[in-house]
Amino acid sequence: MSARPETVASASEPTPSGAPGAPAAGDLLRGRLMQRSLQALLDRVAGSRAALPHLAALEVALIRHGAGAVAGISQKGLAKIHGQLRILPLDPSDGSIQDLLALVQRSLRQQARQQQTHQLSPHDPQSTVVITEGSESDFMNALNEARGGQAGH
Repeated sequence: MSARPETVASASEPTPSGAPGAPAAGDLLRGRLMQRSLQALLDRVAGSRAALPHLAALEVALIRHGAGAVAGISQKGLAKIHGQLRILPLDPSDGSIQDLLALVQRSLRQQARQQQTHQLSPHDPQSTVVITEGSESDFMNALNEARGGQAGH
């Protein structure tokens, strides 16, 4: 198995550990292990990078951002990555690729829970309906306006 030159060069770039937004060393190492397994998998399947662009993008993101790159991917993107991973011949003994698959699945579930929680929040002013009681004359005026609007059509 030979590594692509741009992958090796990118993997050897130093990342300042104190920089804001820089991945933690353990997270970076975990991501690079995942990337190497993903790279080997994509190298084994001819044309996979062109046919599976989300996995190709994930391969690069894992080098640059470590395993934390997965957390920054949208739910729609994660779903596509998950689907693309599932169609490839994953080696059950490859711990890093299995770790990547599990991380993608956990992130999908977590984002789904967050989205569901947000949509069902009773404190969200966008989803709150306020019902007030009106008088009979207000109702009759609204009814007359509605009937008058229909007569003009």
